[in-house]
Amino acid sequence: MVRELRRIVRHWLYPLCMIGMPLFGMLFFATMLQEGLPERIPTALVDCDNSSLSRSFIRDLQAQQSIEIVRQYTSYVDACNAMQRNEIYGFLLIPSQFESLVMDGKQPAISFYTNDAYLIPGSLLYECYATQTTLASADIAEGVLNSLGVSQQRILSLLQPLAVDLQALGNSRINYSIYLTNSFIPTLLQLMILLVTIYAFTSEIKHESVRAWLFAARGSLSVAIVGKLLVYAIIFCVEGIFLLSLLYGYMHFPLQSSWWSMSLAMILMVAAAISIVAIVLSIVPSVSVSYSIVSVIGVVSFSLGGFSYPVSNMYLPFRILTNLLPARHYFLIYVNNALNGYPLFYCRWQYVALLIFVIAALLLLPRLCGVIARNNR
Repeated sequence: MVRELRRIVRHWLYPLCMIGMPLFGMLFFATMLQEGLPERIPTALVDCDNSSLSRSFIRDLQAQQSIEIVRQYTSYVDACNAMQRNEIYGFLLIPSQFESLVMDGKQPAISFYTNDAYLIPGSLLYECYATQTTLASADIAEGVLNSLGVSQQRILSLLQPLAVDLQALGNSRINYSIYLTNSFIPTLLQLMILLVTIYAFTSEIKHESVRAWLFAARGSLSVAIVGKLLVYAIIFCVEGIFLLSLLYGYMHFPLQSSWWSMSLAMILMVAAAISIVAIVLSIVPSVSVSYSIVSVIGVVSFSLGGFSYPVSNMYLPFRILTNLLPARHYFLIYVNNALNGYPLFYCRWQYVALLIFVIAALLLLPRLCGVIARNNR
């Protein structure tokens, strides 16, 4: 363990990946989404009518906090080219004769285009455009009904027959940072755990320092492997607890469960990620292939973890694959315990799944010792 600590201190890559990258990710998400939602998203308009009704529609659209109309174009082609140049994230097109068609009751079509290559800005713009279009339709209908002498109470019952009382559970502030930061930061930490741990093993083989490593362990392969893994387990567990302190202490993110349940989940996730490296090295002794497999596991956790796309809608092979990702089990513990406040018993299988990774690594320890021994010849 002392030898491993010296290797970590002497090589700049270890502190950068083990401490620098997770803290940078934490700072990035904390500052990018400090307002809770992205605001003033650049968008544009194409007003082919230039009537009093279209100008009123534009003023109401500009009043929305999430939108900033940076420019008005005269044609669809100009607006589309601007979106392709990433100058805007979307635009709304008001057709010609918009006001006259509305007055004649002919239902003109308002078109809006968003760039969904950028998921969050595109989704927010789509929601703002759709909301404003619905409100404008209701406003026009209200004016027509008023002119016909219909009472205000009757108008409200016609335009909104059902009143919606929205209660946001867990994330009452509708804060994107609460959801995304708690999802991506642990996954980024898992990625760094996988990469650093596999590098710590493969660098011994690549630089032919296995003999020195075993000499420090007095010739015991199991002591050498466990001692190396313990160093990274302790460092990453301390860092994981520190990140949780920032999330739930400094940033005051919702924590409906106990602090100890999330700390246990973080420790088990770190142990499971380190165990994956031991499992892969035991099964695939090739240095390059094992490094590639571990890297793929770390990267696909961002897409298969269920943070942005529901696992229930994935193809069956991918749904099965999500069970092999520690970050997925940690995410379920976070959502159910910290965010929704379910009892710890409800997430028992996620804790068991993380423990299975550790048990599997311990069972394969003799095989891993054989792999190290063969590379020592």
